[in-house]
Amino acid sequence: MATRLRWEISAALLLKIVLLVGLWFLIFRWSDRPTTKPDVAQHLLSNDPISIQPTQESTHVR
Repeated sequence: MATRLRWEISAALLLKIVLLVGLWFLIFRWSDRPTTKPDVAQHLLSNDPISIQPTQESTHVR
């Protein structure tokens, strides 16, 4: 009798954890997804001065 009760409590806790993880994914993960895929080429071709500036090498001579 005690082993059956222990099994039922374990199953109930496992079900609760599965449902809470599913709810977390539903609320926090799926709502952040963009509806369309980002256009990487458009991002790279943007006129952002930070991404256009070439990196300058140091003039330090050893």
